[in-house]
Amino acid sequence: MKKNKKNEPMLPQELETISFIEALDDGYVHDCRIVSEEVEAGKIHFDRVLFESVRFLDSEWERSEFADVVFVNCDLSNADMSRAVFHRVKFENCRLLGTDFTEASIRFTHFQECRLDYAVFGFSHINEVSFERSVLRQGDFYEVDLKNTQFLDCELDESNFTGTSLKGIDFSTSRFEELQLSSELLSGCKVSTDQALLFAQKLGLIIAE
Repeated sequence: MKKNKKNEPMLPQELETISFIEALDDGYVHDCRIVSEEVEAGKIHFDRVLFESVRFLDSEWERSEFADVVFVNCDLSNADMSRAVFHRVKFENCRLLGTDFTEASIRFTHFQECRLDYAVFGFSHINEVSFERSVLRQGDFYEVDLKNTQFLDCELDESNFTGTSLKGIDFSTSRFEELQLSSELLSGCKVSTDQALLFAQKLGLIIAE
C-alpha cells in the first residue's frame, strides 16, 4: 500500500478545542478538537475530529461512522465498534485492548504504535489499512476480507487468521511464534525465511535437518 496524502485524514488546519458534550449535536460531532477527557459515547457520526489523550469509558459505538478522524494517545480498550465505518482514520499511540471491530468497514486507516492485543476484527472488511509498529497479540482476524493491508514491524503472536485469504499480505517484517491460519489460503503471502518454516509445518511438510 503506497502512502498517499489523499488517503490521510483530512483535518482543517485550525480546530476549535471544546468538550465532548459541547461538540455533540444530535448524534453528530464535527470540526473540533477534544482533549484530556473521559468520554462515554453511543452511536455517533464523527467528521473531521481530533481526539488527544481521551479515555473512552465502556463506549458502545456499534454502527457509528468515523470520517477524517485522528486519535492520539487515547484509550479505547474494550470499546464496541462493531459494524462501524472508518474512512481516513488514524490511531496513533493508542490503547485498543480487546476493542471489538466485528463486521466493521475499515478503509484508508492507519494504526501506528498501538496496543491491539485481543482486538477482534472478525468478518470485517479491511482495505488500504496499515498496522505499523503495533502489538496485536492474540488479535482475531477470523474470516476477514483483507485487501491492500500492511503489517509493518508488528507483534502478531497467536493471532487468528483462520478463514482469511493472505494473498498479497506481507508478514516478513513482523514477529510471531504461532499463528492460526488456513493452509489453503496462504498462497501469495510474503514471509521471512524463518517464518517460512512455520508455514511449511502448517502445510504438513516434514523439513529435514
